[in-house]
Amino acid sequence: MATITRRELIEQAATKVGALGAGQALEVEDLNVIDSYCTQLFDQLAEDEILTVGDDDAIPASWAPYLSSLLANLIAPDYGMPFQTDAKQAYEAILRRLVRQKETFEPLQVDYF
Repeated sequence: MATITRRELIEQAATKVGALGAGQALEVEDLNVIDSYCTQLFDQLAEDEILTVGDDDAIPASWAPYLSSLLANLIAPDYGMPFQTDAKQAYEAILRRLVRQKETFEPLQVDYF
């Protein structure tokens, strides 16, 4: 199964909002801001029980277009574009469908009495 890294995901999202052009490197400030939003996105997806990203260096490539679009939508207001609620709901629904009834290899929470 093909995978991507967190950094590649961040670069895809940065490209979608126009923060990263072809052949350019992402500015350190932009990288730090987008990385922070990436953490927030992963936390939100886990709390909403949509999916849990277990390894930031091995994100399934099938999730990449939807995660990068969600991340781009989340950072869009910082780059002069509106946040789109409809797009967020649509991408989350696709991710739910991709991970339903499959092993996610997520770490389990143990609850001892």
